[in-house]
Amino acid sequence: MGFLVKNFEEIFASIAISITILMVIINVFLRYGFGFVVPWSEELAVICFIWSVYFGISSCYKHKLHMGVDVVIALLPERAKLPFNLLVLSFLLVINVILAYLSYDYMMLSNKVSPVMGMSYFTINGVLFLCFSLMTIHTINFIRSDLKQLFKKQPNTL
Repeated sequence: MGFLVKNFEEIFASIAISITILMVIINVFLRYGFGFVVPWSEELAVICFIWSVYFGISSCYKHKLHMGVDVVIALLPERAKLPFNLLVLSFLLVINVILAYLSYDYMMLSNKVSPVMGMSYFTINGVLFLCFSLMTIHTINFIRSDLKQLFKKQPNTL
């Protein structure tokens, strides 16, 4: 069970991109082989692609694979790097909380349904709230880790 929780984003992104690829391949095969398509397959492929992108973003964020510019950090003295990183993480926490809040509002205002499958946009847009919330949790974990590291490095001044 721990493996599933630890790799939640990667598993869902993999499943979603696999469904996307499978639907596209089946649709192409049916279109050119038999002259017809499954009407809902394109819609399902797009929905799964959207989900795979956002779960992939959350996964990359969790593993610190997002782009960053280390020029400023490289110029800082060694003892200033960790506090500066905490400042950046605090900024990212605020951004992720704002984006989670806005995506929650967006999800709650989703009252349309998809044209072919009849799937609620609440479900489709729910990935935004879910992934920005996960990124907020990851940011909190990064801050906790850096704070532990910061307080471990500081000598006792008693």
